[in-house]
Amino acid sequence: MLSKLSIKQKLILIMLIPLIVVILLDAKLAVDSFSASRNLKALDNVVELSTKIGALVHETQKERGMTAGFLGSKGEKFKTELPNQRLKTDEKLSEFKTFLSTFDKNSYSQDFIENLDSGIKKLEELSNIRSSVNALSINGPVAIGYYTETNKLLLNVIGTIVKLSTNSNVSQELVSYMNFLLSKERAGLERAVGTNTFAKNVFDLELKTKFYTLVAEQTAYLDSFMKVSPKEAVDFYNKTMQDNSVEEVEKMRKIALYSGKESDFNVDANYWFKTITDKINLLKKVEDYLSENLVSTIRKELGEAQRNMIIFSLLSTFGIALTMILARTIAFTILIDVDSVKKGVENFFAFINFEKDDIELIEVKSNDELGMMSKIINKNIQETKANIQKDRDLIADTIRVANLINKGHVNAKIEKGSNNPSLNELKNIINQMLETLNTNISNILKVLTSYSKLDFRPKLAENDLEGIIKELEKDVNILGEVITQTLIENKKTGLVLSKNATILSQNMSKIATAANSQAASLEETAASLEEITSNITNNNQTTIKMADYGNKVKESITLGQDLANKTVISMDEINTQTTAISEAITVIDQIAFQTNILSLNAAVEAATAGEAGKGFAV
Repeated sequence: MLSKLSIKQKLILIMLIPLIVVILLDAKLAVDSFSASRNLKALDNVVELSTKIGALVHETQKERGMTAGFLGSKGEKFKTELPNQRLKTDEKLSEFKTFLSTFDKNSYSQDFIENLDSGIKKLEELSNIRSSVNALSINGPVAIGYYTETNKLLLNVIGTIVKLSTNSNVSQELVSYMNFLLSKERAGLERAVGTNTFAKNVFDLELKTKFYTLVAEQTAYLDSFMKVSPKEAVDFYNKTMQDNSVEEVEKMRKIALYSGKESDFNVDANYWFKTITDKINLLKKVEDYLSENLVSTIRKELGEAQRNMIIFSLLSTFGIALTMILARTIAFTILIDVDSVKKGVENFFAFINFEKDDIELIEVKSNDELGMMSKIINKNIQETKANIQKDRDLIADTIRVANLINKGHVNAKIEKGSNNPSLNELKNIINQMLETLNTNISNILKVLTSYSKLDFRPKLAENDLEGIIKELEKDVNILGEVITQTLIENKKTGLVLSKNATILSQNMSKIATAANSQAASLEETAASLEEITSNITNNNQTTIKMADYGNKVKESITLGQDLANKTVISMDEINTQTTAISEAITVIDQIAFQTNILSLNAAVEAATAGEAGKGFAV
């Protein structure tokens, strides 16, 4: 897909993608900043709600403690303090409800809404609980349980605030604040249980177990508070809790838990209530410090988030505008340089492809990579132009040599050179080929010249040649060997024929002499032969034929001698005369056979004649 795009389109794409990414990142940062700002605003409102809840819970904790003492003493103790505390509780409850009238709970999580509604609903039972307490118609654990459950629901609202935070610093302080409130709530419960116990002056098993649990839970929540709180908050807590009331509460704890008594603690319930209330009031100071720090942190983070949102927006706008301006300027410059390089390269290839006779150099307009590339291209254009001219000269010289070779001048040689290693190698190979071809042809011509002078001794030396030249040299050598072998065989055949002809001539002379002698003998015995007319006639005819054959033999001998002399001229004539000689030999064999028959007949006739025929025997 990208390969089909032009450089202009690619540059636009290159700029567009980062620009979109920057816009998206800026948008995300802006959204994150806005979300953080909105989250912190929401936290600011809900933390203010938590301070209202904390103040209300603080008063309900005191009311719970006094109610426990009132019920434990059967209405004898706290009968004046409890109504006053209820007024304080009502005051904080009114402030809480007033704040809720302007608070949009629907902007928060469902869990938050459910806990808040549950706490509000539980507070609606407060009037009935108070009436039951006044009438002493409710026991201590039930009354304490109501206040504890109500405080738990209200504190759970604060607990859900931790889940709403997206800011780590705020979340850490919220966790610290929540742990402290839970510890303080256990301290309030401890006050109520202790007041009820000391008022009754009896510690039943259920309340004692509850007392143990409350002390342990206070310690656990305080440990968690210490671990997650900043050093300043821990130092403030330690400094604030340096009070005699803390030590007194610890002493009365030990009396209740570790004295081994289940009654008669000798601890005044009012004193216990007052002392632990002083301690809880110290805890309330720490709570107020933590809530103020929490609000301060939230507002600080909110201001920073709002500043960041504004800064991000301004920087994003400026960055996007600057990016677009720079991108357009850079793209325009690059496109001009690319177009210049493109035209230069097109002209260069037109020159290489012989579409133009000359080429102009690229105009260098910048010192960037494209400008450097233009300079490099110009340098290569000049070098290539010179190299192409040398290549053309070499090709022209090669054509000249090829034309000479076509005319038979294989000793021609390419003289021109080139800067192209491949062409130079080709030139050297062609020159070497021509030199080798010239040498081989010269050697063949020398050998053939010797053959034309009937000197078949020269041979072409073995070499590493292949192909048709190799075959030609091989055939020339074979030709010389065949001609030489033929001449040797012809000479041998001539000598044999000459010898055989001499022997044949001698034999023919002997046969002729014998035939003449036989003829003389036959003339002497003519009278005797007349008696044997049929045999003599046959013998005479045979003798005549033998004489004819003898003449033919002489003619054949003469002809054989002529053929022997002409053997060197033509092997075909030698074969013909050899055949004739064979026929002559056959005739001689027939003559010898007839002669033997004649002798046999003469011997038979002589034997038949007896003494009279002795002279006729041959």
